[in-house]
Order: sequence, then structure tokens, then C-alpha cells
Amino acid sequence: MSLSLSLSLSLSLSLSLSLSLSISVCLSLDQGKHKQRKCERPLSMLSAKPETGPEAPKRCVMSGGEVEVYLSQVHDGSVSSGFRALYEERLLLDVTLLIEEHHFHAHKALLATQSDYFRVMFTADMRERDQDKIHMKGLTAAGFGHVLRFMYYGSLELSMVTVQEILQAAMYVQLTEVVEFCCSFLLSKICLENCAEVMRLLEDFSVGVEGVQEQLDNFLLENFVPLMSKPDFLLYLSLERLQAYLDSDALSRFPEIELYESVQAWLRHDRRRWRHTDTVVQSLRFCLMTAANVFEKVKTSEFYRYSRQLRQEVDQALSYFHDVNEQPLVETRSNRIRSVRPQTAVFRGMIGHSMVNSKILLLHKPKVWWELEGPQVPLRPDCLAIVNNFAFLLGGEELGPDGEFHASSKVYRYDPRQNSWLRMADMSVPRSEFAVGVIGKFIYAVAGRTRDETFYSTERYDITGDRWEFVDPYPVNKYGHEGTVLNGKLYITGGITSSSTSKQVCVFDPGRDAGGGVCLFDPGRDAGGGVCVFDPGRDAGGGLCVAGSAGAGTTDTHRTRSARTPLPNTHTSCWENKSKMNYARCFHKMISHNGKLYVFGGVCVILRASFESQGCPSTEVYDPETDEWTILASMPIGRSGHGVAVLDRQIMVLGGLCYNGHYSDSILTFDPDDNKWKEDEYPRMPCKLDGLQVCTLHFPEYVLEHVRRCS
Repeated sequence: MSLSLSLSLSLSLSLSLSLSLSISVCLSLDQGKHKQRKCERPLSMLSAKPETGPEAPKRCVMSGGEVEVYLSQVHDGSVSSGFRALYEERLLLDVTLLIEEHHFHAHKALLATQSDYFRVMFTADMRERDQDKIHMKGLTAAGFGHVLRFMYYGSLELSMVTVQEILQAAMYVQLTEVVEFCCSFLLSKICLENCAEVMRLLEDFSVGVEGVQEQLDNFLLENFVPLMSKPDFLLYLSLERLQAYLDSDALSRFPEIELYESVQAWLRHDRRRWRHTDTVVQSLRFCLMTAANVFEKVKTSEFYRYSRQLRQEVDQALSYFHDVNEQPLVETRSNRIRSVRPQTAVFRGMIGHSMVNSKILLLHKPKVWWELEGPQVPLRPDCLAIVNNFAFLLGGEELGPDGEFHASSKVYRYDPRQNSWLRMADMSVPRSEFAVGVIGKFIYAVAGRTRDETFYSTERYDITGDRWEFVDPYPVNKYGHEGTVLNGKLYITGGITSSSTSKQVCVFDPGRDAGGGVCLFDPGRDAGGGVCVFDPGRDAGGGLCVAGSAGAGTTDTHRTRSARTPLPNTHTSCWENKSKMNYARCFHKMISHNGKLYVFGGVCVILRASFESQGCPSTEVYDPETDEWTILASMPIGRSGHGVAVLDRQIMVLGGLCYNGHYSDSILTFDPDDNKWKEDEYPRMPCKLDGLQVCTLHFPEYVLEHVRRCS
């Protein structure tokens, strides 16, 4: 009698499970016989017979043809509650599990449905299948008691005292859900004091549980330095795990010198670890330290004398500190900043016609604006160049001693690694409203103007030598243009010439000159007649480069010339015209993204008589492979003096002067894939600005933490 009832319950449960399958099966009649076929749509999509009246049963009735399928809405719950009732009343219990000295009575059918371990035991050809008493070893009675209760009641009571035994039992009987609950509990309770214990438990029992290792690593990286002061953590942390953490860019909350001191603590914890010193120090980034840190804390340690690799790392770092100019060109593991996400950095410009204190605005994570100190000068930079996560601010306007704004020749370099500023060599010519681009180890500055004149000269900054030199000039006098480097070439678009706003696109290719060099002007060899002789010793191709006559009274022959004077062609010019834009524009912004150039906004028409301007909301993209421009979706409102940057595969347009007459603090985002604009994806800037210089930079988290505390 007991066996038949048990089989009946098993059949009932199996039927319930089959009706709960995600793939629905409809029944149809075919010549008096039932056939099964896969539904073309789920049962929930089939026509349902309406049930009316107050006595209508609470059930789903669905029609799939001549045969109707009725699905109970309470069946699963009734089966579970039925098993619980039988368990509580000690009825139909058909197996006893012997663990340590405890006897656990249960139903084989329920155990098999809840646990893969028991399913195999009771359905496969195993000796336990027909036994009513089964001895289980390798787990505790206390742990299994919690697991068995979960199988009947679906609830689990966890504490740091019981979790290990429960995890062990759940892993034993392959009850995945309980393992996941235990892992979640441990991750929620992890702290500095119990971290080593939690690490051990999770590494032993969380195999295959998705996301556990990632969450554990996140905690360890966030608290790495404090944890390295805990003896139990130092004891448990393996060499392989230590190296993995030190190699991670996510370990950015702590200055590099603190990471070095943590490594020393790990080595000192066990003298036998000293033999790993050479291996471990290779994961540290000594160029991110300060010179004082290296001299005072690294060179004075016992490991400096012990480890040859450490001495080599220190020598490399000291050389890096000494060669200040070359730092932006050094790309090694030792100076790569620890950061996993770039920040949008805004180098502030002007509010209307008023100069703003030089500060950097940071859009952080990405809902909060923070402020960093800028160079302590009243400067509004016109151009920004990024070289290996160093930012160069060039030219623009500064407040002179007469209280007026003047074009500036100043150049500043910002290093987010140390949150430090450095004054570099001035440009040869003060410039505002010009364009820049970085090619190799050079920063090129193209054309521009001062208050009194417009010029076409082009010069480049040698980062290694910290000096400027003139190169092949731009074809015409121009200002208000925009420049961006793509595929090793500097593209110049739009701007204002002596006659009008321009559609012109011109590309500077250093490799076009004969011999692969660049035409370098030597002002010292000019006799006042405006002829600059190309120096063969500075270029393998040799040749003559003439800038055009400017008259005997001109003091800067490579700086200005009549816009009517054509560019001399006595040599192979580095400049080449490309297809024009669809719209003439100036004071616009251009950025390279996914191998193309995107142009946003600007001013389309300037009426010189009245000094009135007309905004240009249009967006267009240039494909260098086809030499064609394509018009894209326009901005909601035209603007100029704005900033652009790429973040998370979208192009951000920030601030500027809108052509409703208002300065903006808003941020627009453009999706190049969908050709759509969005607003309010990011918080507004703290103030309304135009003349912005925007980029994305990686910052170490400890610098950002310092900014947050000071804000």
C-alpha cells in the first residue's frame, strides 16, 4: 500500500513538472487518435475561453483545437505543501539518511526532484536505489539538517557560524541554489576582519557560481592596502593571487608607493618568500611614484639590496623622472596609469566675455561634476593636444598687464598621474583661434591670429627637445578652423579666410615631402625678402621652400602674408586639398572616431559689416577612403565654442554659445551608429561655458578621491 501511494505521488509530481515545461505541447485529434505536436506559439498565446460568473474556477482554460488543456494555478504550491504536510506528520517517509549519529527521514521522490545527487542515486543502477537506510559520509548532520529543511520548506537560515557546514552539505548533494545563497551571504558579510576566512570558503565551495569571483576581487582591490596589514590575509594570499592584483589597472585607489609597502609586508611575513622578490616587483609601476618616494622608501629598503630586478626598476624610474620632456612619449608598463574608465575632462574657457579661473571639470562615474585646479594664470586655452594621457594646453588668450585680452604663446602640460602642471616652451608665435594635431613626437600648430593680424604659419613642437620650429605653412591665412589627426595625417577644416567662411578641407601629411621629411623654415637665413631656404641637412630629400615675399619692412616673414599670394610650389608641399564640406563653417568642432571625421556645429555665415553670425546646427562625417562627406542628423540647436569628446562609443557635445543667444551648460550625446541625438544623458555642467577644450583622460582613483574630499 505504501509503495503504491509513493508511486502515485511520484506520478503526480512528474505530471506537474511536465505541465510546467517552458515548451508547451498542444493536443489535437487525428482520426480518433491523439497526436502531440510542438505549438507554433506558447499556450499563453492561444485563445482562451472566457469564464464568467461568480463561481468561475480560478484556472486557465485554453483551446488548442478539439482538445482543451486546463492548467492549474495552484498545483505547484499544492504539491509542495502536500509534501510538507506528509513530512510534518511523518507519513509515507520511505528513506532514512544516516549522517554522523543522526537519522534524517525523508521522501525519495522529493529528494530526487530537489537534488541531482539524489536523483541519480534513486533512479540509476545504484545499490542505494532500493535501500531504505543510507549512510552518508563527508558532511555534518548540522549542515545537512539545514539543507533538508530547505528542500521541504524553501527557506534557509544562515549565519557565519553555520554557513561553512551548510555550504559543504549543499555541494555534497549538488543543491546549486543553496550554494548560491551561501555565496551571496558571504559576500554580503565580508569585511577586513573576516576577509581571509571568506576567501577560503568561496574558493573552496563557489566553483561554477557565476559572479562570485568578480565580486570578491572587487572587494579585495578596493581594500588591498588595509588588508595587507592583516596577518591572516598575508598568510593566506598566494604569490599568484598577489601578482594578479598588482597587475590589475583596477588597483587604482592607492598611490603606488603604498602598493610597494604592501608588497614589502607580504615578503616580510615569511622569509622564504624573499626568493619571489624579483617576480613580484615587476608588477609594480615605479614611474607612477614620485622621485622622493623612490629615494626615501625604495632605495633604503633591504629588498633594494637583495633584488637585482628591483634595482633595474628603480633605475628605469629615475631615468623617467630625469627626462621630463620625454615622459609623454614613454609607453611602458611602469608608467601606465592605473585606471579602468576614462573621465571626461573639461578645461574651462569663458563665461560670455569674462575669463574663468583655470580649472578642470571632471564628469565622474558619470553623474557628478568635480573640480581640479588648473595652471595659476588667467588663461583661456584655444587648443588641447593629448599625448599618452598627458594634456597639452596651447595658446588662446590671456589677460595682459593692460587689462586687455591678448593672443598667448604659452604652453602648459598636465599630468593626471601626479595631478601636476608644467610650463613648457612657448610657441614661436602667439596664437588664438588656431588648430593643433599630434603626429608622432610632434604637436603641430596651424595658422590662427592675434588681435592685429591673421597668419598662415605652421610650427611644430618637438616634445623630446621642448622646442618649436616652423614647417610648411598652411596655404592661406586662416583662423577659426579646426584640426584633427586621422591615420597619421592632420586634417584642417573650415575657418575664416580674408574673404569668407570656408568649406575647405586640407590635410597635412609629413610623409609627402620628398625624402619623407618635413619642410623646415629657417628664419635666421631670411634676408628680409621673405625667402626661407630649406635646409638639406634637416631633410634627406633636399630642396628649396619659398614662403613668398613679404617686403623689406616685414619682421616675421613666415607669419603673415596677403591672402591673394598663392602658396609657392617650388617643392612638394606637405599640404593637400580634399573634398570640401557640405557647409562652410568656423568655430566648429571636429573629432575622429572609428576611422572617420565628425564635424559638429559652428558658425556658417559671418556678416562682416554688422559682425552678425548665423549658427550651423548641421553634423557631417568624412570618410577618408572615399574622400566624401555625408550629412548626418543635425543638433537640436546650433552652437559654437563647444567641446567634444568620445565616451562609451558615443560623442558628447558640451556647452558653447547656442544660437538662441544663450550660453549653454547642457550636454548632448550623438550615437554614430543610430545617427541620433539625445539630451539629458548626463548632468549639466556647473556653469555655462564657451571656448571649452574637452577630452577623456584616465585618472588614478586616489587623485579623484583627493578631489572629492577637497570639494
